[in-house]
Amino acid sequence: MIHGLSGTSISSLRRAAVSCRPLFLSQTRCMSSKEVSKLGFVGLGNMGLPMCLNLAKANNDILAFDTNASALEKAAKGGIHCVDSLDEIGQSDCDVIFTMLPGDAAVDAVLPSLMKNWPRIIVDCSTVSPTTSRHWHSQVALEGGAGSAMLDAPVSGGVKGATDATLTFMVGVDHADAGSPFETVRPLLELMGPRVIHCGGPGTGSATKLCNNLALAAQMIGICEALNLGEALGVDPVVLSDVMNTSTAKSWSSSICNPHPDAAANIKETSGGAISPPASRDYEGGFGTRLMLKDLGLAVSAGQAEGVALPLGAASKELYRMADLRGLGDKDFGVMLQFLRGK
Repeated sequence: MIHGLSGTSISSLRRAAVSCRPLFLSQTRCMSSKEVSKLGFVGLGNMGLPMCLNLAKANNDILAFDTNASALEKAAKGGIHCVDSLDEIGQSDCDVIFTMLPGDAAVDAVLPSLMKNWPRIIVDCSTVSPTTSRHWHSQVALEGGAGSAMLDAPVSGGVKGATDATLTFMVGVDHADAGSPFETVRPLLELMGPRVIHCGGPGTGSATKLCNNLALAAQMIGICEALNLGEALGVDPVVLSDVMNTSTAKSWSSSICNPHPDAAANIKETSGGAISPPASRDYEGGFGTRLMLKDLGLAVSAGQAEGVALPLGAASKELYRMADLRGLGDKDFGVMLQFLRGK
């Protein structure tokens, strides 16, 4: 789930050319999946690059952009046509453009440059606030006219899911019936992950993602506390994890992304390497603590705006903030186990 324009300069992204040419597709209807001939992809970070490469495996004609030269080089080796500027994507004849960006500010900076040539569908896979998603839904509807659409489609599954094309997409868009933009892009999303879920109207994809990560953050802290207490009381963390995973405490944080190095190593060994928790490799890779902090900030802000009490969410946010201040922001969020030990 680490994703975006590596080294993005927001001010530079705001500079966009205004000239464009119309698409060949009709302005009065939504395109069908058969009519999608060219794709755009902006944001080739740890998530975006493997997602884009999986699209390319289906021999799609893809234009891609990132501010990071290394990411562009890797994409080019995968058969993707990389361009020199964001404006080239915006002024192109891409029918569908995917974005995978670091957050709200990057989305706000990038999307105006992509709204140059209509009709087209913009699919934002970034994790942003529902308010930001709804804003751009409205802007696309206002400027794009018939045949154009915006979908908020954040993902779950992490870097491994992006690489293995096993992501889950949570999609917010008005309609999901036959001939809708949702059905147009569904076959493309399925090239990157088997589960494509229509969550409701504009912004509900982003809302669903934030709610999922809100629960996940507290879940991981609970598993870390239990493992630390168990070890202090003389219980082998491998044994305790095995009990958890066959009892009521079983969760993704205990069975797949176990934060204890010994338990993680055992999971990796018993799975024949099919499951490799970040804790088994010094918390490298996985879902970064700083990214979890960002998502919790969005969730807590949404709760405040809606008048919803999130006491565990607020406490979790503060713990991840302190872990980030301790210099653990780039480590997988399971490093919370070490942070709670005072390490």
